[in-house]
Order: sequence, then C-alpha cells, then structure tokens
Amino acid sequence: MGSELLVISPTASFPGDLSYAIAGLIFLEYRASAQWSAELLVINYRGELRSYLVSVGTNQSFQESHSFSFSSHYAHGITTVIYHPGHRLLLVGGCETDEDGVSKATGCGISAWRVLSGSPHYKQVTSYEDDVRTGQRRGLLRIMNLRFYSKRGTEQDGVFKMNLSPDGALLAAIHFSGKLTIWSIPSLRQQGEWDQTDQPGYDEINPDWRLSSEKRKKIKDKESYYPLIDVNWWADNSVILARCSGALTVSSVKTLRNLLGKSCEWFESSPQVTSAHDGGFLSLECEIKLVPKRLRLENRLVDEDEGEDDSDSDDETSAKDRYFSYLKQGLYFVTEMERFAPPRKRPRTITKNFRLVSLRSTTPEELYQRKIDNEEYGEALSLAQTYGLDSDLVYQRQWRKSAVNVASIQDYLSKIKKRAWVLHECLERVPENVDAAKKLLQYGLKGTDLEALVAIGKGEDGGRFILPGEVDIEIPYEDFLLPDEEMDTKKEKEARKRQELLLSVNFSKLTLEQKELCRSRLKLLTYLDRLETYEEILGGPHAAEQHYDGEFFKKFRNQNIVLSARTYARESNVRALEILFTFHGSSLLPHRQAILSNFPETTSPHEYAFLLPEACYKQGILKILPWNEQKHREEDWCEKAECRMIVEPTSQDEGEFLYETQPELLKYRTTDLSVDLVTDWYLSRAQEIEKYAMQVDCALSLVRLGMERSIPGLQMLCDNLITLETIVYETDGDRTLTLKELVEMKDIEKLRLLMKNSSDERYVKNVYQWMIPFLHRCENQSPGLANSLCKEYLVTLAKADLTLPLKIFQNSKPACQQKIIPDQDQLMITALECIYSCERDDQLSLCYDILECLPQRGYGPETDKTNSLHDEVDELEQILSVSELLEKHGLQKPVSFVKDTKDNAEEARKLMIRLTRHTGRKKPSVSETHWKELLQDMLDMQQKVYTCLDSDTCYEIFTESLLCSSSIDNIHLAGQMMHCSIWSVDLPSSSKGKPQYRVSYAKSVELVLAAGREYFNSSKSLTDSCMDLARCCLQLIVDCPSAIQEELDLIRALGYLEEFGVRILPLQVCMTEGLLLIECCMSKLKVPFPTSRQLTGT
Repeated sequence: MGSELLVISPTASFPGDLSYAIAGLIFLEYRASAQWSAELLVINYRGELRSYLVSVGTNQSFQESHSFSFSSHYAHGITTVIYHPGHRLLLVGGCETDEDGVSKATGCGISAWRVLSGSPHYKQVTSYEDDVRTGQRRGLLRIMNLRFYSKRGTEQDGVFKMNLSPDGALLAAIHFSGKLTIWSIPSLRQQGEWDQTDQPGYDEINPDWRLSSEKRKKIKDKESYYPLIDVNWWADNSVILARCSGALTVSSVKTLRNLLGKSCEWFESSPQVTSAHDGGFLSLECEIKLVPKRLRLENRLVDEDEGEDDSDSDDETSAKDRYFSYLKQGLYFVTEMERFAPPRKRPRTITKNFRLVSLRSTTPEELYQRKIDNEEYGEALSLAQTYGLDSDLVYQRQWRKSAVNVASIQDYLSKIKKRAWVLHECLERVPENVDAAKKLLQYGLKGTDLEALVAIGKGEDGGRFILPGEVDIEIPYEDFLLPDEEMDTKKEKEARKRQELLLSVNFSKLTLEQKELCRSRLKLLTYLDRLETYEEILGGPHAAEQHYDGEFFKKFRNQNIVLSARTYARESNVRALEILFTFHGSSLLPHRQAILSNFPETTSPHEYAFLLPEACYKQGILKILPWNEQKHREEDWCEKAECRMIVEPTSQDEGEFLYETQPELLKYRTTDLSVDLVTDWYLSRAQEIEKYAMQVDCALSLVRLGMERSIPGLQMLCDNLITLETIVYETDGDRTLTLKELVEMKDIEKLRLLMKNSSDERYVKNVYQWMIPFLHRCENQSPGLANSLCKEYLVTLAKADLTLPLKIFQNSKPACQQKIIPDQDQLMITALECIYSCERDDQLSLCYDILECLPQRGYGPETDKTNSLHDEVDELEQILSVSELLEKHGLQKPVSFVKDTKDNAEEARKLMIRLTRHTGRKKPSVSETHWKELLQDMLDMQQKVYTCLDSDTCYEIFTESLLCSSSIDNIHLAGQMMHCSIWSVDLPSSSKGKPQYRVSYAKSVELVLAAGREYFNSSKSLTDSCMDLARCCLQLIVDCPSAIQEELDLIRALGYLEEFGVRILPLQVCMTEGLLLIECCMSKLKVPFPTSRQLTGT
C-alpha cells in the first residue's frame, strides 16, 4: 500500500466551480539539480498549468517552479492532456474551433506543445502555413467567435479523451459527439475518422437488460448509451473501445472491425479501460443497484394522503399521465400555486459495486480451458468440435463436479475415451453412497474384461476405454423378459464366447498395457469384494445405505486385510471379524490364532466364543473343525494362477507384521491346526489374559469355552483359575495374587489362603462353597489327596484353636445329610489328630464336643481300621477324663500331654507329685475331704490312663505331699495313711468293708524322716514353726526307731546349743561335726559349770 508523501493545496475557488478540478497530472524527469526527484505538472480544466519540483528522498518537500496558461488558445478551458515522452510533447484537447485556416487537428480541438527547459517553458507546435493563416485572422474574427459562442455552445464539439499508441506513433481521440478520430504523431495528421453512426455495433444493447425489470428501463433511452466513453490501445494497430452501454471491443484502426469476434464483451455501463500490457488489459466497471420499493416502504412511514410519488414512477406512467404532469408544471410555473406544485420526490437509495476485470488474449486451447473452468460446458463442447479439441476434458470436469450415480456414469464417465483416466477414476474415486460405489466399480470391471484385453493385444484399442460388446458381465434387464429357453441359450453362447476369448489370450506373452489392465481388474475385484464385505459388516444392503462412510471405505478397501482383522479384534468388533474370516478366509485363517490373540484381555471370551477353535471326533480321531468359508462371487479369469503369476509374480506377506512384535505367535501360523497346537494356544492365551489384565474371570471363561469345545489338556489350568477366581473375587483375599504365584504354592497353602479371611459366622457356609469344591478338584487330580489336605488343614488349625475344626466336625456327624467329612474312619482319624495336636490347655470342653461328633461303635459300615479307631476313641475318652481331673485340681495340661505321658512312669510320677504339691500349696489350705477326693482322683487317673504306676506309688506320693504340706492337720492325716509302728495292721474301710490301704512301715519311716529333715533344714531356729512341723512328723512313728530318735535328739540338741548361747542354723548343725559344736559351747562358758553331762548326753 502507498503512503502519503506530500500535500499540495489547490487554488482557491468558489463553491460549485469545478473549473479548478485537475484535468491531468504528469511527471517529468528533472535533471537540473540532484535535490529534486522529479517535476510534476498539474493542469486544471481552466487550462492553467503549474509546475512543482518534488523530492521524495530523506527530505520530502516540494517547490513551485513555474506556471503557464492555455486559456489564450482554449478560451473555454481544456478537457484532457497527455504527455509524449519520446517527442517531449504535451498533447492538449479541448473544444473545437470554427476559425478559418487552422489545421484539422486544431479545428477539432487538439494541439501539441513542446516542453522547453526555460521560459516560456511551453511552445505550441505548428506548421508554417498555420502560422501565416493564424496571423492574418487573429483580430476581428476571434473577437466575433468569442462574442457569439454562447449562442452556439450547445452544438459545439470537442475532444474529451485521448490516448497514445504503444509505439507513440498514433493518437486516438473521442469527441463529445461520439466521433472517433486517429491522428499521427507528431504531425497531428488525421489517419481516420468515424462518426458515431459509422462505427460498427454502436447501437447494440446488453441482452441482460431485457432480463431485469430495473435495467429494462434503460432501453427506453437507449440512444444515450450509444456514445464511446473510453478508448485505449490493444496494439499499435488496434484500439480498445468502451461505450456507455457497457459494450467493449478490440477494433482495427483501419476498419474498426471487432477483433474479438461477432459479439462484443459486455460490462456494466460506462466502463473504463487501460492500455494493453503483457497480453491483457484491465477494465473498471461500476454496478449500480436501486433498493427495491418494498424495502424502502418498510423502512420509512408514508402517508397515503400526501400524494408523494416515487422518483421511479415517472418511467411507469402512461402518456396521458405525463401530459397532465407537464400541464401542472406549466401552471405552477405561471401561478406558483401550491395546488399545481409537482409531487415531492424521495431521494433514491442506491448501492455501487466496483469491479476491476482483467481481459487477456488467449488461444482456442486457453479459451476452451477457461470455458471449462467457468462451467460453460456447452460452449466448451462447441469449441472442441470447431477446433478439434479433446472433448474428454469437458466430461472429465463434469464428472469431477457431479456426484457419482448411475446418471453421472452414463452422462459423463461413459463418454470419456481415455482408458487410463477412466480406470484411475474407478479405482481412486470413492462415492458417498454404497450403490454408487458399487456401480462405479462394476463399470470399471466392464472396461477391463477380456474384450479390452484382446483389443490391447491386437493394438486396436488406441488407449480407449473399451466396453464389452456381445459379452457382458451383467445380464441386461431386457433378458429377464425373454423365455427361459432363450435365456439359457444366450448364456451358453456368452460362456462359449468368453471361453474362446480366454483361449485366445497367451498369458505368458502379455504386453505391459495388458498386464496393467489385469492389475487394474484385480484391484477392482478386490475393491468390489471389500465393498460387499463392508455391506455385510454394516448389516446388509439396507443398513449400508444409511451407515455407509465413504472415508472409512476408502481406507478399508486399500488396507491390508490382516491389519483390518487385527483392528477389528482390538476394537472387539466380533461381527466384523466373523465376516472377514468367512469371506476372506484364504488370507486370514492361517493367522486365526494370532488375530484372536489381539482381542483386548478385558473383553469377555463369551463375546467372541463362536470364533474360537473347536474340536470333534471324526472316525475316532480328535480333529479341529475347519472354518465355514464363503465367497462373494466365482473366481474371475484374472485371478487364476496362470494370469496372477504373470501379473503379480511376487506376493506380499500380509500377515508378517503380526509376528514382528509377538514372535511367540509364529508357531500358530498354519492352515491346518492340530489339537495340540490349539491346546497350547488356549493355555498360553488364558495365562496372558490373567497376566496382563488381571481378569481371572475372562481367563477362566476362555478355558471353559475351550473345554466345551472338546479341547483336551485344560483341566488343571481350569482348576487353578477357579481357585484363583475364588480367592480374588469371593474370599476378599489378596487381589494382587497372580496365577504364577498360585501355581507355585502347595495345595495346603492354597487351601489355607482360601479359608484365611472367612469369618466364624460364615465359616461353615464358606467351607461348603470354597473348601469342598477345592478338595474335589484336588481329588480329581490326585486320588486320596483331598483327605490328606483336609486333615492337614484341620490339624494346623487345631494347634492354635479347636473352634473352627469343631464346626467342621459338627457338620460331619453321622446324622448330617451333607457331611463335610463323609468317611467315618477319616472323621475319627482327623478328630483324634486334631485333639492331640491342640497345644492349648483351655479347650477341654471343645474336645468333648468333638468327641460327641464321632460315630458310636457299631454305627455305619466298618472297615479294617474301624475297630482300632473306636478303641482309640475310647482311649481318648479316658485321656479326656484325666485331663478333666487335672483341670479340676487346677493343673491344666493339653490333652496331648496326658497322651504322651501315659506310658512314661517317671513323667507320670512327676505329674502326680505336681498335682498333690499344687493342692498342698493352696491358700487357704484345703480340707481333709478335698484331700481324700484328690486321692481318689489320683487313683482314677492311675487306673484309667497311668497304668504304668501302681497304686502304692500313688499312696506314697499322696502321703508324702501331706507330710510336706506345712500343715499340722495334713501331717496328722498323713499319719492315718501310714503304718506308724512295726506292729500296726491295715484297718477295715468304713464304706466297703475292705481293709483301708496304708503305707508300709518301712516306707512310712522313710517318708517321715524325709519330711522331718526337710522341715528341720528349712528352719531358722529352734522356735521356728517348721521345727514344730518336723517334730510333729517324727512323732508320728510311735515306736520311735533309732533313725527317728536321732532326728528328735538333734532337735533337742538345738535347745542345748541355745542355752550355751551358740546361735547357729539347724541346717549348719547337721553339717558340723559334734566336737566342733562342743568347742563352741565351751568357749561360750565364762565360769565353770557342771554341764559335761549335757554336752556329752547328745
């Protein structure tokens, strides 16, 4: 865009005076000073010229140089001025003159002025004859002409537009009267003159005016549109003429013949044109439109009584109305009465659209192409016919512009002769509806059939698109109207003809064009197959009409079919994949397992269950059932091996990409799946689903579907997946547990994990739901495993607590209908081991509850082990009774302790001692009755379990405990349990008449001595209570044997020592020799005292 450099203010003038308007602006080269860039001449219509020196460099400025006036030669001003740089001439145009003796140019109002370097700066160029005639007649005639000009000014002609030819040799001028003149330069000799009526086509009217009611009004005043409005040069010998009507011609300067042809080019009224440049010129037109009356009436309120009329109504009134209108105007002019005043006219509302149009010279080929670009197809076809141009271009453009359907194929595509172009369209263009797509492919197949192949081989095609003649791929509609016999005959003829054509082709010697035709046919057949497949995927022909997507089909038909199958698998589009397997099985079924492996691991296998391999027995052999393949059509001649091997010698491996990232799937690539291979796929795929998606249910569903389809070798994986599913989904177990981790576990660990989070309230229910099915699965895999797992699990539980095992035993009673442990022998074995394994001593009641769950002897079937097991149960009952006695007396022991010690005499003896000593240490001391009960319980324990001990030992332990109980009463009770003299005998029992058992005399002495010594040794002094207990124990033996007497003497000796003042522990007395004690006593004596008897008496 330009920018403003200078502003030169105009000469002052009064309003409405347009004579100061600029008639011409001319830049001249200025060389007198480097300060100024150029010289600018400004000429107005008054004929005044001003020269300005302008600078456009760093210092933008201007300076007036000089002025000049042409008014002495053009009294009424000038109309146009141009500059001729070659001759340095200013060519000035104005009104014509009636002066006699002037040159033709001067008379017409044209003069030439040479530009001078100094004053007067401009000099008119004239001939010698002009100068003489001008000098003779410059006086009175000039004054008269000026005086009478006003009377004839309206009729005076003149020049208002001039332009130089490209070579500067000719000048074209337009006159007010519409006349056109041509002048030579610089002589200004006239070369041609044409009045308006002599100009060819001056009275032509734009035909579009008749089509518009608004422009139709212009025809009434068409004479005003005849004159020329602008002129310029196309070449040195032709001018561009523009008229007020909008007609534009390029005419010869000699004859004014229209070089554009018979008709002119039409523009809006009064266009302006430029000179030709680079084979073209520009035209500026202005389209003027009036706003319709209806819109104007809507935009302003009009009172109907005002009688105002629209300015357009003048053109629509009749002759009578115009007569009365003129009459009213005359009366108003004479009387000035308002009643005769003409109606006020509302201002017009117009819009102007300016357009700059380029017109260029062209060849028939270029014009032909332009007509096609402008969609003027009829004229384009006429040009093609006239000049012998290729009409295919028209039909190609119409084909490209139109939608594909049967009509467009018939109207446009069928008229195109170039085979390569037609086949390209059939192969590359994808219509927007399914029917059109099918028709287009079928049309392409017609042109690639055997007729075209044979014609190309003979060189008779000429590159044309050849359609079948007698042999057509499709049966015409008329054929259905023929009788059946005639139709059969025609089909036989067609088949024979096709076979003859096929035999005439030597596929081993096909030309390049023939091979290309075959390739195109193969691709068309592929596209047609893909289209029919796409129809099936969409749900059939009817659904395809509604849901067909041209963009998708364009991608789908060219896509690797294996890639399409993988894409559908990844999208879980089972229906589409089934159709692909069915109609494209030869390409896809070798990769069936690899494609199925691309289903998302989160997709349930039940959704694509019918795609999974299935096996069945045939003649006693298990085999994989083949897929039921179908074909859209019969095999075409170009698809046979003899043709395909020549046309496409190397075929691409479409499924290779499947195995690039997953090479482990390569082993499944085969057309003949074996049972072992399918089994391996089911196993690996199920493990992949569990590994990558943690979807145990999906993996299990796949394995179960495989088993339903008679695939062997899946049971173990199925069992593990069921176990994993139960742990993950039902037991609230570890949700991150994987199949690999589960497989590495032992069966007992799996069972514990199953029951780990089971609550006490739901334990039995969960046993039935989880544990029993798991045990059954284990039993199926390894017979006998279920019993060992159940026993091991319960025994492990029993070590810490018998609560849960009890629940299981309670639901395994003989009276239960659905037993957890149905086998009685196994029930007794498990129960016994659970009770004996319990390490707690506070669950004796639970042991009895478990015992009650066991079957009675003689109930149910018996085995070799049954009797021995019942014996063990009976023994358990005795052991439990012993444990109960121990618990009764505060000495709780696990049941296993009793069982383990029942045959160990030493352990049994220790148990009895702990039992009696524990009773003896109770505070407050127990009663004699309690002691007797304890004795009876000890004897019961000895009789029931601890048979390794004899009853005497029990009595001795009991008596010893009484003696050592630190109780005088208990010591006296112990005396009743012993023979206290050598002559004593057993007393009869008060209850049964049997003699009451007593400890033997020898053992009694031994027990008394042991108890007395224990008390003596534990005493602190003679006055200690333990010393009394020792004395009491020793005094139980009434015959006082020497051993007893020695102990009593020792006690008395302690009294003597105290009398002598010897303070010593009783235990030390036992450990010190007698002489040492005597010495100690003697040393304590201060005066002699007759004590020798005392000292020696002991």
